[in-house]
Amino acid sequence: MKNEMRRFFLNLRREMGKEKIEEYSEKIYQNLIKTDLYKNANTIFVYVSMDKEINTEKIIRKSLEDGKEIYVPFIEGKEMKAKKLEKYEDLVEGKFKIKTTRSDISIENPDLSLIPGLTFDKSKHRIGYGGGYYDKFLEKSKTTSLGLFMSPFESIEIPTEEYDMALDYILTEEGLF
Repeated sequence: MKNEMRRFFLNLRREMGKEKIEEYSEKIYQNLIKTDLYKNANTIFVYVSMDKEINTEKIIRKSLEDGKEIYVPFIEGKEMKAKKLEKYEDLVEGKFKIKTTRSDISIENPDLSLIPGLTFDKSKHRIGYGGGYYDKFLEKSKTTSLGLFMSPFESIEIPTEEYDMALDYILTEEGLF
């Protein structure tokens, strides 16, 4: 069931124009920087967007400009670590062609973690890409998790398994819930 949903939402996103995604990304960015979650976070773990995901470049640049410590995913074996990014230009290609950093400085409990995904539901469950990296990270970390999603990608209910971690919050172009 999850694999069918994953395929469906990957196709839906593939069909969506880049301009539309940028429009959603801009509204989500504007909503994010107004939240207390963002304002009160000194350390933020954030994915580096690719392949028509909600664009995080502006979020990363603004966070660095605001003096926040930024951490990005670094895949090591079957685990994902949050490693420090000093400036946006330091990004390099990592495992699965995911942009990351060469830094050895990592954090286990960032104040705020911005999580990607393909779809979400009202219970704040998500479907990602199937690797389980974020679920494993969230299970160990004492962080506030915030999923970034476009509202048309909401599902009525997502089937869950024991290792699936619900998010603390969801942020769309319509707001925070």
